[in-house]
Amino acid sequence: MPKHPQIQEFLNLLKDLFQKENFTKLSLSKVFKAKNDLNNIFIVPVKLRSEQKLSFTYRYKTKDQVKNYSIDEALEILKELLGESFLQALLISTDTEYQLLVNKKGKAKLITNKTQTHQKSLSHNKEKNYLIKSENNIYLQKLGICDASGRVKDKQQDKYRQINRYVELMSHWFEKIDRSKKLQIVDMGSGKGYLTFALYDYLHNQLNLDVSVTGVELRENLVTLCNDIGKECGFKDLQFITKDINDFTSEEIDIIIALHACDTATDLAIYKGIKADAQLIICAPCCHKQVRKDMGSKSDFRAITKHGIFEERQAEMLTDAIRSLLMEREGYKTKAFEFISNEHTRKNVMLVGRKTDANKNKAEINGEIKHLKTSFEIQRQELEDLLNQS
Repeated sequence: MPKHPQIQEFLNLLKDLFQKENFTKLSLSKVFKAKNDLNNIFIVPVKLRSEQKLSFTYRYKTKDQVKNYSIDEALEILKELLGESFLQALLISTDTEYQLLVNKKGKAKLITNKTQTHQKSLSHNKEKNYLIKSENNIYLQKLGICDASGRVKDKQQDKYRQINRYVELMSHWFEKIDRSKKLQIVDMGSGKGYLTFALYDYLHNQLNLDVSVTGVELRENLVTLCNDIGKECGFKDLQFITKDINDFTSEEIDIIIALHACDTATDLAIYKGIKADAQLIICAPCCHKQVRKDMGSKSDFRAITKHGIFEERQAEMLTDAIRSLLMEREGYKTKAFEFISNEHTRKNVMLVGRKTDANKNKAEINGEIKHLKTSFEIQRQELEDLLNQS
């Protein structure tokens, strides 16, 4: 594939930023022809024995591998990777973000955005740097996370860490999608809005992305509270509406989020994301009552399901496994991982689906779903029903 001039322009930018010590990080994503199950690469500047180098973290399916290179070595490696193994790259400096998008024919597009990213330390041993600061943070004060001086309250330390962990995770997924247009984001069951405010703040005020965020919440008092706080913060593209998830409709959704939506509300949120052809579907499932009630008591695994606690956990795994398979069937690449530590809550699994253009073997996936349902005598699963009825 012939190299597009903007790929070389992108590499020249990296070299210039590195030499001026304005380079913060670079990530390669959207796998095209990467080998050996390589998913993505993250690159940061490091200082080793008084020499500045670039540290490459190669993220494989089952392991990470770190290698350090000089700037010249790194540029040669990147020249081979961009447009060949990876079709997307995000380069972040201390004040500017550059996104390189390459299509399968080799045509490239370079997008530039001003940011407020702070320069990171070149040392491997750096202190924790929260993305969401508590100082001068109106919404964290109004929501009771910190006091007027910006000190996080003792009883809210876990919540503050959860907010920052969430934003950190989301920043990783936003590197993988097309951000060249205004992104329509819907947060289903936004509650008191801790995470909704933090996500909007990070995307709009730190990354300078053009986003519109809508929090959907049934409790009118929480919607009123959040809208009042949003106005006080000057968050003009953040709104909260009073509506049941089932009744929410939108012509365009780029990212749909459903954190701890109870039982089949998670299925409904995923369904709405699939039907809207959303780029990202992000959920942290809760309750899993529907499949548990439908699990047969005489299945081949009754030795497990006869114990209430085992039955509950098995229902959680089965429900989310079927959801993941269904998303894959509909063209999404899925990943399940721990959202926050078990010490804070056991409902800590996050399931993410990212829309791809890869063709899936739908018959094979349907067979896997049928096998799981038959093995545990599951009569039905809500998301499957919704997709089959549409």
